[in-house]
This record gives sequence, structure tokens and C-alpha cells, in this order.
Amino acid sequence: MIDFDKAILRMGSGSLKWDDAASRFGAEVLPMWVADMDFASPEAVQAALAERVSHPVYGYPSGKEAILRIAADWIEKRHGFQPDPDHLLLMNGVVSGISAAVRAFTRIGENVLVLSPAIPPFFSAVQEQERTLLEVPLRKEKNNRYEIDWPKLETLLPEARMLVLCSPHNPTGRVWDYAELYHLGSLASRHGVFVLSDEVHADLAYPGHPHTPFAQLFPDSLLLGSAGKSFNIAGIGGAFALLEDEQHRKCYAKELRRSHLDEMSLFSLTAMKAAWEKGQPWLDRLRDYLHSNASHLGQRLSTELPGIDYVLPEFGYLAWLDLRALGLEDQDIAGHLLKARLGLSPGPYFGSEGHGFVRLNFGTSRAVLDEGIDRLAQAFG
Repeated sequence: MIDFDKAILRMGSGSLKWDDAASRFGAEVLPMWVADMDFASPEAVQAALAERVSHPVYGYPSGKEAILRIAADWIEKRHGFQPDPDHLLLMNGVVSGISAAVRAFTRIGENVLVLSPAIPPFFSAVQEQERTLLEVPLRKEKNNRYEIDWPKLETLLPEARMLVLCSPHNPTGRVWDYAELYHLGSLASRHGVFVLSDEVHADLAYPGHPHTPFAQLFPDSLLLGSAGKSFNIAGIGGAFALLEDEQHRKCYAKELRRSHLDEMSLFSLTAMKAAWEKGQPWLDRLRDYLHSNASHLGQRLSTELPGIDYVLPEFGYLAWLDLRALGLEDQDIAGHLLKARLGLSPGPYFGSEGHGFVRLNFGTSRAVLDEGIDRLAQAFG
């Protein structure tokens, strides 16, 4: 039995989300910000880690080749695309992998495109490598879905060397469809722009919104993935890169080695293997629970907080809330949330398109979610 309604005490467990929330927000708050979930990881993962911990020697691990085959099989099982295991590389994490890709495929001063709003590591990966950031805004259209500003993208592509894509897209909740990805990739190819697709949330796409791996459409791209978000093991680390093109793969592998990012820990290998081999039933139940939470959040907001615009996400556990109709500045929004003792990710954290927004993490039990909505109503009701 999988009980996602069971609340798990995380304070005192060394949790960034819970233990560091008071220092981050300036008071004790209910933390619904950083993108990890409050659920226990699959029992298969717990058992595999416990078994490995029971052996008292924790030396350098083997089994990397087996993990590459397991990762390729998982992509095929989950998304219907079977990559060659020889085209996969292992590394310690997706965020560090993004920075490595910027170094590998661009030069200092060159332009890198990011679809905005975007998670902060996208911006820092560009700027901290001394490249120039160009933001392509995402627009909420009349159908109340976020869409790429195609004219703006076509204007900026001739100036760029690389595009960093989040697919599915955090924080707006979009699962890009086949046509959108194909159009984006075709435009990038036409202008010689290299595409990196961060697909860490791909496994959590809701029914009716199938995820298409970008590398399936454009083999000359770079796809980054992990079991971290899917199975709530992000704190253990570990990720993979898929590069079908041999020259690109050699270039990226060289940068990973140079930066000492091409290693995974004993426990990340153990956890990922167990998750991909035995975790699918748990993941399917989780996805259904998250979808139910997303709908519940929408029902309560429409009734109690109609001034907050919320578009049901198409994947995962992140809600992008539009507060602009309330007429408040970002600092006023933060002040109201602090009074209500609710910790959400502020919109400006996600770039210039985030002003007037907040991101709420509903990857938690229904009781905690309702407490969060109560505090949101206290802040803005």
C-alpha cells in the first residue's frame, strides 16, 4: 500500500526545504517552495539503500555500464524512445551538467537563449560562465496556456550559439507537445543553435500530456535527465546525459572529465537502479496523487481566491500562481505571505517574466496542502 496522505516529519532531517526555511524567509513558515516532495521514496529504493549501507565498506563503485543500459531501458519504457546506451554519459547532477554544457558548446561572450520564466540555475549557468544571457518570454495566451513567443525567438536565434530548454517547463507547468518541440528544434537547426533540453520532470507528465524526448526529434542535441525528481531522491545526486552525435558526445565527455563531474556516488547508483527497475508502480500512483492535488488546489482557489489566476499544470507538483490582478508589488506579496507564515518561491526568482507571480509546491500530503491554501487565503483573501 502507498499512502501519500501520510504526513512525514522532515524538520531535523537536514532538509533544505524545511530546516532552512526560517533563515531563508525570516520567520517560521510552512515551506512550499523548493522542488522536492514530502513523500517517502519508493520502498524498493529504501530497501536497496539499506542493503548497501549494511555492508560496512563504502569504496568507489562499479556498475556504471549496467546503469547506462537501465537508463536507456527506462526512457524506452516511460517515453517510447530507445536510445543507444553507448550514447549516454553519467555525471553527478543536472545543474552542474548545464554549466558544463555551456562551457563545452559556447565560448566566453557568446549568447545563450533561455525561455523565461525559468529556474535560477539556467540564468547562473550562463552568467557565471561569462556568457551573455538572452531571455525569450513565454506568454499566457487566450487559451490560458503558456506559449513560446515565436517572433521573439526567431529574432534572437541568429544572435545565439545555444538554447537551454526546460521540458517539461518549470515553473509554468507546460508539457511541450510534439509540434512545438519540432518547430523549436527546426528553427534552432536552421540558425546553427545548439539545444540543451533539461528533462528532469519528464516522468511526471500527466495523462493526456505525453512527454516527447527532444533527442528523439533532434539527435544533435543534448538531453539531461535524472531519477531525482521522479522518485524524490534529488538529495542523493546522479544524472545522465544523452548525446546521439559522436562529436558532441566526445566534446561533452571531455568537459565532464575536465571539471571532475563524470562520477556518481555509490548511493546514487544504488538508488537510481532500484528506482528505474522497480519503481514504476509507485511513480504511477504518485502521478495520480499529484494530479488530484493539482485539481484540488484549483477548486479551492477558484472558490476562495478568485483574484489569483491558476492554470492547472500538465505535469508534476509545481503551481505557477499569477497574483498580478491583486495590484501588489513583489515586496508586498512577500510581506503578506510572511505574515501568513507561508514560504513560497517568489516570482522574480524566475527572471524578468516572474514579477507578480509565486510558485507553490503541492508535492505534499492533502492535509498540508490544505493548510497552505488556508494560509494563502489568510494572506490575500
